[in-house]
Amino acid sequence: MLKNKLNIVILVCTLFFVSGCAELIDCIASTKPVISTDSLPNASQGFSYDTFIISEVKNSANDDSFYYYYDVEGNVPPGISYYEVGRKLFFTGTPTAPGTFTFKVNLKIEAPENLINDDEQGFFEDDNRICFGDDSTQKTFTITVL
Repeated sequence: MLKNKLNIVILVCTLFFVSGCAELIDCIASTKPVISTDSLPNASQGFSYDTFIISEVKNSANDDSFYYYYDVEGNVPPGISYYEVGRKLFFTGTPTAPGTFTFKVNLKIEAPENLINDDEQGFFEDDNRICFGDDSTQKTFTITVL
């Protein structure tokens, strides 16, 4: 048992010396997109509705630098439209029909120009060698129109 622990310590130390501590930690805590908003507020038929979903790039201090692309699948309430600006997906309009409307928001991000796409390994690296995992995510939302 002691020998196994010693082997693990030697392996970890070797990794730190070969690749550097920061790179190893960055790859363990990979960068990935996250839709931060948990739910959307209810709407009232015939009244103005304005809200948004916000997303981020987890484990990145520069998530405003990424390009965010949203796609909506499903039933958005009639009278409500959506558009994206940066990290936000806005929903606005005047709902014309009551009901419960469920839809899926798909998010795909692109790395800023200072990141390099490594297609062979399936992740991105920047000049600090930060690993970049999945480039997409999705979340289901519901808007109830009363």
